[in-house]
Amino acid sequence: MAADDPLPPDRPVPETETSEGGGLRVRDLRVSYGPVQALNGVSLEVPQGSVVAVLGSNGAGKSTLLRAISGTLRFHRGSVPSGSVEYAGARLSGLDAPAVVARGITQVPEGRRVFGRMTVAENLRAGTLGVRGRKAAAAAREHVLELFPVLAERAGQRAGLLSGGEQQMLAIGRALMARPRVLLLDEPTLGLAPLMSARIADTVRRINSEGTTVLLVEQNAAMALSLASHAYVLEVGEVVMSGPADELAASDEVRRRYLGEVDEEPGAEGSAPAERPVLTRWSA
Repeated sequence: MAADDPLPPDRPVPETETSEGGGLRVRDLRVSYGPVQALNGVSLEVPQGSVVAVLGSNGAGKSTLLRAISGTLRFHRGSVPSGSVEYAGARLSGLDAPAVVARGITQVPEGRRVFGRMTVAENLRAGTLGVRGRKAAAAAREHVLELFPVLAERAGQRAGLLSGGEQQMLAIGRALMARPRVLLLDEPTLGLAPLMSARIADTVRRINSEGTTVLLVEQNAAMALSLASHAYVLEVGEVVMSGPADELAASDEVRRRYLGEVDEEPGAEGSAPAERPVLTRWSA
């Protein structure tokens, strides 16, 4: 999808999406699973055309955040007591998953959720259910196979027989069949070898360069921060830090917690204290 073609020709632009202040906005979002509160007042912004990363350890609420945006939270018996999600000025809160996809937002869930008994070609066709017109579906398929040539080679093979990396390519490709304006990626490199992780990262860069906005949830902080322009850090359902990705990458706290780096002891020979940026911190 070209950067100057924000919506596919077959998807009309709703009036509310032409309002001032485009992009994805989450405001004071609270999410509960029964008595358990998973998100507590989370706010973030994903400007149109950007890559924004969300970092955090297991249980921080990263996947819950994507589910709340994509309308899939109800499948996990979650609810939104308060807060809002908006895209391009249009409220998404309360919409079901098909309606969110129709707005131009698709999610690639964690764990490479492909249809294992279906072929690669059938998985890709499943991604076009919300796309109107054969030409649009054919163009989307051509684009996906250009991104992932191996999927063309494996078109007649059952998805469950693909390697982990190929299944991740298929999961991303299936989401792209809907021709999204915003792609939500949940741990796309989880369990992949470094070479395959690098290929997925390159694909994310290309998808973004072609005009698709990306909200990336990723435990590989080094990779995520190299892709993103801005990042947020979640801890126990709250945003505890945010800022430009390069500044977060230079933060002592982020380097210790998520990049596995430890500074030399103060006063060690040849070392000098480095100046670190002041980052935005959030309170509950």
